[in-house]
Parts: sequence; C-alpha cells; structure tokens
Amino acid sequence: MAKPELETPPDLAGQAFVTAVREKSRKLKQELIRQTLEDATSWSRAVNDKWADTHPGEWEGLPIPPAEVEEYRQRVRTEDYEWVEPSFERFLQPDPDALNPIIDALTTIEAMLEGSADANGGWTGASAALGRINDVRSDLNWWDGRFKDTFIDEFVTPLETSVPNQRELIRLTRDTMEGAKIINIRFRKSVLTMLDQGIAATQQLSNSACTGADVLKWGSIALCVVGTVAAATTGPGVALAGAVFIDVMGTIGGGLVPPDQAQTKLDLAAETATEVAAKITNAQSALGNDTSVAEEYVVLSLDKLHRILADGRRATLTSNVSGPFGVASPGLADATPGQITGGAFRPRR
Repeated sequence: MAKPELETPPDLAGQAFVTAVREKSRKLKQELIRQTLEDATSWSRAVNDKWADTHPGEWEGLPIPPAEVEEYRQRVRTEDYEWVEPSFERFLQPDPDALNPIIDALTTIEAMLEGSADANGGWTGASAALGRINDVRSDLNWWDGRFKDTFIDEFVTPLETSVPNQRELIRLTRDTMEGAKIINIRFRKSVLTMLDQGIAATQQLSNSACTGADVLKWGSIALCVVGTVAAATTGPGVALAGAVFIDVMGTIGGGLVPPDQAQTKLDLAAETATEVAAKITNAQSALGNDTSVAEEYVVLSLDKLHRILADGRRATLTSNVSGPFGVASPGLADATPGQITGGAFRPRR
C-alpha cells in the first residue's frame, strides 16, 4: 500500500496559519475584554478580584468609589488581557514544512539505494551503478587467484548485504522525520481549535449557553503510532532489530489530524471571562506538555537508529571487518604489484 503524500493542510501552512493565529488571538483578546465589561457575572467577578488585590484584608461589602471602578474598567481594556496575543505568537513555530528539505533528501537517497533480492540470496541494485555490484561476480569469472576469491567473499557479498541495510536505515529515518512533521501539523491544528473554542466560550457567556462539561471540549495533539523493527531470518531486519520508529502509515490511517483522538481533552467553558482566560492558559500548558511527549518519540527513534548504526559500523572502522552497514577494505585494495604479478590475481587462461 503506497503511503499518501504528507502535505501540510493549506490552513495550517505558511502565511495562512500565521495570519489565522494573529487574527484569532486578536479576536479572542477583544472578546475577553468585551465580555468582562458587558457580562454582569464576569464584571462582578473582575471588580471583586481587583478590589481584593487593591485592598487586601478589607471588607468586600464596602462601596467602591466610582473613580476606582472606572480605573478597573481601564485596566481591563489596557492591561488584563495583553498577554493573549503574545502567548499565541510563540505557537507560530515550528513550521511543519521546514522539515521538507531533509525529508526530500532522505527520499532521494532511499531511491538511489533501491534494489531487489533473487531466490538465491543475491541482490541487484535498481540503478546502473548499484547493478554493477552483482555484475562483478560475472566479471570475475575471467580471473583466478586468491585475491579474486577474497574480493568476492570480503567485498562483493558484504556490499550486497550492507546496501539494503543502509536503505532500510534511511527509510526508518525518513519515517521518523515525517512523524515529526505530523506532530507539528497536529500542533498547529490544536492551536487553531483552541482559539476557535476559546472565542466561542467567551462569546456565549452572556446567555449562559456555553456551560457544562459536555460542550466545547478542546483536544490537544493526537500521538503518533510507534513501532519496533522485528528481527528477520535474513535481510536488513536482522541488523535493525529493535529499532524504534514512527509508523507513518498507521499514524495517518485515521486521518492526518484525527478529530476524535487527543492526548488531553479540556473543557474551555466557564461562567466568567476570567475563568475562560484561565482555562485557555491551562490548555496552552497542556499543549506544550503533550507536544513534548510526542517529540520524545522522535528523539527515541533517532537515538535508537543512531546507536544501531554506530554499533554496526564499529568493527568496520576499528578492525576492518565487514558489518551490517560497512564493508571492509579487501586485500586486493592493498595488493602490491609483486603480489599480483606473482599470481594472486591473474586472468584466467
């Protein structure tokens, strides 16, 4: 089954997302100010809170001078909700499409290492250059000597094993980076949903139509599906057994931004504008925490792949021994003219 193109939805990409966040956060701020001043319950709560802050320990039943009440109104208009727009401005990054260059580069490398195995266990590269790996066996039939045999055993055969392993490692790395892009896409969707529902919860304060635990549930990002490479009898699965990866097909099987799944669900509805604002800040914190959890999957996957690669190459780099991702230098590479003319590598008569 072919994997669908992982394109960022238009409303979550580029300037469209930036504009939407700025416009919606400005609207949210305006609605919080308006409802705090116009909704009786919200205004009463705001006055009482400000009186308590300004006159700690004094009896709340004292009449508040009109000048002080007007001061409270001015503070609502110019101070209380100035945090709203900057708090959403920080959600403009990361950009999912910033990962496209590395995903495209990995896709290109993966395609360059494309190949297929035959019934005898041989491997043939799809490109002309990699196809020559298998052709060398036939070419060397015209040669005899110790260097001819060791070249096949110590170089050609290990190379046919290492290239598929390298391709699989690239594929898993690409899947991981695509998983990171999915996390960023879902993050952006969650930001816009939070803004829309925050505005709705604020606008409906006046008629009490937006209360109760069953309405305006805001959901943070849905987690990616994480898998582990199982060992196979032969092939690249042996080298990569235990590798952690993000299952892109499994993740987007239910939709790139699934509507009914979320790491955290919070109710944004409340009885006053102050309480709605507090719930929005809690939602922002939840989004940050849940995103961090999701990104740990990416870190875990890349770290595991790196350790498997490092372990698989260590013997090749330190002891010139072929491994799952590296091929030892064959004896022919260091052969002296005397060894070759002495018959260790000679044309077949």
